Amino acid sequence: MVKKISGVFYLDREETVEYVLKAYDIKWCITRWQSGKVNISFETKSASRANSNLIPYKIKNFKTILLSKTEIDLAILKVTQL
Repeated sequence: MVKKISGVFYLDREETVEYVLKAYDIKWCITRWQSGKVNISFETKSASRANSNLIPYKIKNFKTILLSKTEIDLAILKVTQL
């Protein structure tokens, strides 16, 4: 479930993949840990592949790390708008 904290939406890794696949013209998307960050790798339907390292957030009272929806959008748009 998407969490809204102080006006900012946060998603866990599974929600991030689901969001990216539904919101953008993406064939596939995966996440993995890389050097203390979460790496999002994806391929657009126009065969452009890209990845981005995002800072994970540990929010009080949540067991899993979360990613900022705004940072996810910026990372995807940076590649898909080229």
